[in-house]
Order: sequence, then structure tokens, then C-alpha cells
Amino acid sequence: MTVAASLLMAEGMREPSPARQRTLALHRRVIAFSTHVNKSYPRSEMDYPSEIVWKQLVRAADSASNNLVEAGNGSSDADFLNKMRLALREAREAHACLQKIQMGALANAQHILELQLQDEAYQLCAIFTAIIRNMSLRLADERQERRRHRKGL
Repeated sequence: MTVAASLLMAEGMREPSPARQRTLALHRRVIAFSTHVNKSYPRSEMDYPSEIVWKQLVRAADSASNNLVEAGNGSSDADFLNKMRLALREAREAHACLQKIQMGALANAQHILELQLQDEAYQLCAIFTAIIRNMSLRLADERQERRRHRKGL
């Protein structure tokens, strides 16, 4: 049992379901990614290309984490999917920025390599894609089932 789960149980709350625990773990992971990007931002003067790409990377990484957390608070399945698609777009943009930093040997490229941030961005994109695909398939199946049910009545 996790520390958080122990605290919840001590306060009379039940432990989150396995699905909710996975969601919270993904939230922590994407927020950690965003935090690593922010902490990796070069503190010294940068050349113009480095400055442009780094600023875009910080915006994209922060937006990916914010949209993922917001997706969990979506008011509907459509709202959830929309926010997940936004998170995916931003994660892809962060991945592209990380590639530019590596390929262009821009500021802090070695640090990015050491932290494996490009690989983490790629993995987050794959996870977000799977979530979107699975949710879209589930919703399509539910629509089809409702149609069949209406025709059978």
C-alpha cells in the first residue's frame, strides 16, 4: 500500500481503484517530465535558436501536463478526448523540440540526453495515443450497441 493510500484510509476514505491509481501515476509521470524540462532550462545566456526552441519546449511540456490533468476532470467523454488530444499534440511538440535540441547541439543538449527526456516524451506520446484510441473504440462500440438496441425495440 502506498503512503497516500495509507493516509486516505486513516482519514476514513477508501483506497483508489486500480484504474484511478494508474491515472494518478500517469499524472505524476507527466508532471515529473514537465518539471525536468523546466529544471533543465539553461541558466546562462543562449544563442537565438536555443532560446526559441527552449521556450517552446517549456510551453509544450507544461501544456501537455496541464491538459492531461484537466482531461481527468472532463465534463464528458468528448471533453476528456479533446483534452487528451491536446495533451498528445503538446507532447509531440515537446518531443520535436527535444529532437531539435539534440540534432542542433543547442544549449543543454547533453543534459537532455542524460535525463533521457526525448525518450520520455516519445513514451508519453505512445501512452496518450493508446488512451485516445481505446476510449474512441469504446465510445464507438457503445454507440453501435445503442443503435442495435433501438432497432431491436
